[in-house]
Amino acid sequence: MLLANRQHYFWITASHVLKNLGGSVEALRIFLSDNARISLPFDAQYTVKTSVSEGEDHRDIFTLRIKITEFEAFGDAPLIAQDAELGLLPAEDLEIGTVLWIIGYPAERNSIDYEQAKIKNSRAVIRAVYHGASVSDHCHVARVNSSILLETYDGLSGSPVFYLHPVIHNGQELLFPRVVGMLLRGTASSNLVHFVSARVIGELIRLACDGDA
Repeated sequence: MLLANRQHYFWITASHVLKNLGGSVEALRIFLSDNARISLPFDAQYTVKTSVSEGEDHRDIFTLRIKITEFEAFGDAPLIAQDAELGLLPAEDLEIGTVLWIIGYPAERNSIDYEQAKIKNSRAVIRAVYHGASVSDHCHVARVNSSILLETYDGLSGSPVFYLHPVIHNGQELLFPRVVGMLLRGTASSNLVHFVSARVIGELIRLACDGDA
């Protein structure tokens, strides 16, 4: 997930994704498109400290700050990010039954093109319904209610969870996508997913910009 404010651009995912893959920040390569040859450059990393809260699950956030000057000089793909100042909506503000959308890349939809030596990733847009607060601080639960049937939710950790916020503009109702959280875990057998609130993500970005993260 890419977020930006007036100062910086940030790439955000779940910390356990990198840990489970046995990877390192130094070896991480994020490309903005299938055709891009230059990965995003980073110059700082942040995680949630205990000073933000005393819970556990909500601390599963890993953030890298994009080195924007280097990207502007050498980047070969558009850098499009969600507005962290206007585009976040705390999950605490949602009503039970609100329709949400998870955009991610399920592992079972990935394939390898051996002839081209490429990994093909298929994006999925998954409908879910807000179920309420989780037992974990600052985390929430949604029930997947989608025509997309998955055997597991592997690969979806770190995916943004969106709410389409209706806004009236020039007499017309427009749907403005707002990030309400980031997916942490879930099971296809229960159709339940758990996600951390955008409130925590916004606070981490604020602290990063203030130099306190």
